[in-house]
Parts: sequence; structure tokens; C-alpha cells
Amino acid sequence: MGGRFFIYGKDDEDGQIDRRRTGQYEMGILQLSPLYWNFFARVSSVLQKTVIQLYLKEDYIMRKSLKIISVLAASAIIIGAFAGCGGEKKDTPKAADAGNKTAVKLVVSSTERPIAWQDEDGKIQGFEYDIWQEVNKNLKDYTLDIKAVPPETQDVMMESGDAKVASGGYYRTPRREKDYIVPNTPIGASSVMIYVLKENQNKFSDLEDAVKNGKQVPNTPNGGIYKVLTDWNAAHDNIMKEVPIQDGLTVADRLQSLKTGQYDFMVYPDNFGVEETAKAMGIEIVTVGKPIKVNEIVVIVNKKEEKLAAEIDAALKKLTDDGTIAKLSEKWYHRNLLDNLKELKK
Repeated sequence: MGGRFFIYGKDDEDGQIDRRRTGQYEMGILQLSPLYWNFFARVSSVLQKTVIQLYLKEDYIMRKSLKIISVLAASAIIIGAFAGCGGEKKDTPKAADAGNKTAVKLVVSSTERPIAWQDEDGKIQGFEYDIWQEVNKNLKDYTLDIKAVPPETQDVMMESGDAKVASGGYYRTPRREKDYIVPNTPIGASSVMIYVLKENQNKFSDLEDAVKNGKQVPNTPNGGIYKVLTDWNAAHDNIMKEVPIQDGLTVADRLQSLKTGQYDFMVYPDNFGVEETAKAMGIEIVTVGKPIKVNEIVVIVNKKEEKLAAEIDAALKKLTDDGTIAKLSEKWYHRNLLDNLKELKK
């Protein structure tokens, strides 16, 4: 079964934040056998990110550079093909060293603090990483071999079957439930919030008030927050003439625009380190009003790994019931992210 390599950024249908790149930039699909695919998945991370960045630039020099990088990417595939001429190997689980458990590869993000990231010394840490450490202690027949890779490479490794499990602030979506097993028990929650400078905390009461009386930080066109705001606007008689958009804004860029007074409020998920980034920048921010939208954060498991998915689900349920996930949420976010899930059940 061939793997597919996507060099693009595209949103999930429910408005999942695309951390790679939002918009419809589908550059191409390469059909690879598992043998060549596993090689390419390991060497392509830097090339993927470089191609995406160059593709989205409009100047002539960058377009020239893109051609060079594309040739390099193609060369990597060819080298991988020659390296694997000895015949294909099946991607079968390996026995773990400890006991009779089966080792399976799990990939978390290497870049998304505080969800999960890898520091310059190679140490993995973060909210989801800590949860997986606890899950590992509660699995009966498996042990998770946890690796940190860029978000785009997580997708590559899951599609190829190189990794069997992944997490990274994922929403539960019809697409994910079609392509993977999504255990019932969430690993966390994401609440889309309104952020303002602390000095302006009494300026707005909710999103409608903010839209009518303030200037909103633009959002990525076709991105997750753009869809959340578009849906909200449609349900509120389109009080926004248009949802403000601007491509390429980082969290730091958005916060800086609040600090300078260019904008009055920003709409963003609360599990992607907004507060931590603001603190590092010396900016005091607060949230106003209730969450605009609350989503479960889930994990995904290879479609063939039903037993593994069942064990992970049981472990996550235990960690939820005994308060472990709540404690880890307090550690990384200074609040229990799961509290807002109660709003979904009302």
C-alpha cells in the first residue's frame, strides 16, 4: 500500500487550527511504496517546511529557490529508492525489551509549546508528553516509543503507517474518524477565547460587544479561527461586514499588535500557549466573556490497531477519573482545560 506525501496546508472541515500553514496550497502528491516512504518520511521534514515557506513567497528569487529545493526533494526520493533495492520490509510491531509488551511508535509535536515540544538538548516535554508518560504506565500489552517531530511530519508518519499513534492538539473531526481510530476519551480540551490587554479587561463583555466597539486582530484566511468566526458571524446576523484576515501572523505578532494599540482584541485557542508567549514578551493579557467554542482534543490511532486503541482509551479514562490529567493541565496551563468540556455536555 503506497503512502501519500502532501506538501501543503489545508484545514479540517470543522475549523481545526492548521499549524503548518492555512489556505489551499496543495503542491502535489507523491505515491510511494512503504519501503521508500519510510526513508522519505525521515529525511523530508526540513525540505517540507522549506518548500512550504518558499512556495508562499511571491518574489522571483524565492520561486527560483523553490525549484532548487524541489529538485533536492526529488533527489532524496531517488536516493531512498536505491537504498532500498534489497526488497520491501513489512512494518511490523517489534517486541519491547521490557517484558512481553509490543513497542509501537507514537509521535508528538516537536514545536508546539506547551502542548509538546523538544528543546535544543533533545528533551521532550509538555502537557501531552506528560500524559503519554502516564498512559505508558497503564498499558497492559503495549509500550509507547515516543518521538517528537514537526506537526507536518506527524501527518506523514501516520499516513505511511510508520507511526501508530499521534497527538498534537487535534480536534475530533469526521475526517479523522474516517482515517483513524479516535478513542472516546479526550486527552484535553481547546477553548476559543477573546484576549485583551489587562488594562482593557472591562472594555468588552463578550464577542458581540468587542466586534461592535473594537478592532480585531486579523486571522489567517481559511484557518480554523477564521471558520469559527465565520460561523459565529452567520449566527449573529453578520454583524461583521467581513472577518478580518491577514496571512502569516504568529502568536507573538498578534500580541504585539495588541500592545501597540493597533488592535483591541484577538480570538485564539487557549491551549496553544498564548499566555506563556505573552508572559515571555512582558505583555499582560486576560480573557473576557465565555468561550466562543469548545472542542475536545483527541488522539489518533492507526485504523488497524483496535486493541491498542482500546487500551489507550481505557488508560485515558482512568487518568481522567483519578484526576491525573487535571493535575497535568494545572501544571502546564494553571487551570483544568477539561472544565470547559462541561459546556459541550449541556
